[in-house]
Amino acid sequence: MKQRWNHIFFLHGTIAPHLLQPYLPFELDLLDGVAILSIVPFKMDMIRLWNLPPTPFFSHLWEINLRTYVRVGGKPGVYFFTLDTDSPLGYLIANYFFHLPYRLAKIKALVRKEHFYFESHRSLASFKTSFCITGRKKKKTILDRWATDRERLFTLKNGEIYEGRVHHDSWPLEEVENLIFEDHFSTQIPIECHFDPQESSYARVLNVSFETFRKVSGSSSLLRPIRR
Repeated sequence: MKQRWNHIFFLHGTIAPHLLQPYLPFELDLLDGVAILSIVPFKMDMIRLWNLPPTPFFSHLWEINLRTYVRVGGKPGVYFFTLDTDSPLGYLIANYFFHLPYRLAKIKALVRKEHFYFESHRSLASFKTSFCITGRKKKKTILDRWATDRERLFTLKNGEIYEGRVHHDSWPLEEVENLIFEDHFSTQIPIECHFDPQESSYARVLNVSFETFRKVSGSSSLLRPIRR
């Protein structure tokens, strides 16, 4: 599957591993001994199956995801706690074919010249942010590279692990200014601490392609118990 991502905003925060690990089926991947939690809203368009034209009624949608970073069989990847979208069809397709935990939400977004505004709402989960797009190229930090330059997605379905491969160029990150946000989105994870952002960045556009998700062999031996 091919698609284009637009107006991508990264908000990365640190969290103590012992607080987050109990809610994960996989081993956390750590950066300098700490876990990273990220909130990422963006617009997806030009969605198409390989070389076919964009799919009618499913060619664009807004999304926001809550993610962290894991290792499965020694391979680094991304794990999504949730991916919220405003597209009912996108929600159905992603859950059925890609085994990803999509949920429907009400999303309002506006990008005009140098201003970005985004808000998402569903039961017990909401997020709102605004900032100024500077147009200045960001000098990537270690955290920027560590969190964004990943080629694998891992998800769990009926006790089986699935791995997806994603391909894209290096992220063309830009600096942001006057950042404001209200986070009631990371609170879906019932841990007793607040999301503490360390880095933020913005990218205007990125072309992306996905390989079909494949079941990981020996899945059960790689799983960890999850606190309910």
